[in-house]
Amino acid sequence: MHLHDARTAGHLGFAKTWSRAKQRPVYWRGMKEDIRNHCITCEKCGSRKKPNRKERAPMQRYQVGMPSERIAIDIAGPFPVTHRGNRFIMVVGDYFSKWTEAYALPNHTAEVVSETLVEEFICRFGTPREILTDQGRDFESRLFQCLCKELGTRKTRTTPFHPQADGMIERFNRTMKCMLTYYVADNQKDWDCHLPC
Repeated sequence: MHLHDARTAGHLGFAKTWSRAKQRPVYWRGMKEDIRNHCITCEKCGSRKKPNRKERAPMQRYQVGMPSERIAIDIAGPFPVTHRGNRFIMVVGDYFSKWTEAYALPNHTAEVVSETLVEEFICRFGTPREILTDQGRDFESRLFQCLCKELGTRKTRTTPFHPQADGMIERFNRTMKCMLTYYVADNQKDWDCHLPC
């Protein structure tokens, strides 16, 4: 089923597939159940996805009131080196709109991360008031601290060894990795070509 299996659909499950189907001008009797059965019996989904576990304790909510008030950044990888020389993915997400961008990187030095953040995200979406990161060397570097100071952006960080503190980005990373596994070639050297989709 194109609404579930296509590269732009990403095998995201019944709720998302049904939402896409409702936007189409096509309907048949039993359509909802057919889509549910297709999603449940999808071999790729069954071989890759695990059952969801319930949270042990509720996470605290962080209230934001406008776009770019608070963004979060994380580095995913290392992945197999692509034909273009990329090995990592920098994920940037806005807490208000939940809009998330992912950029393929050859490495995650402070220079590459700072340059990509400014040229790809800030130039398009504006300067954030606050940036949340983990305690990686690239984010704790003097260069990144100076960048935040120049932008007038407050930098905060998560607790060490506690990725749940940035649950929005960590959950997106899980979804993104799962989606990429469905479309990469056997040698896994083309994942950066599928990343924009």
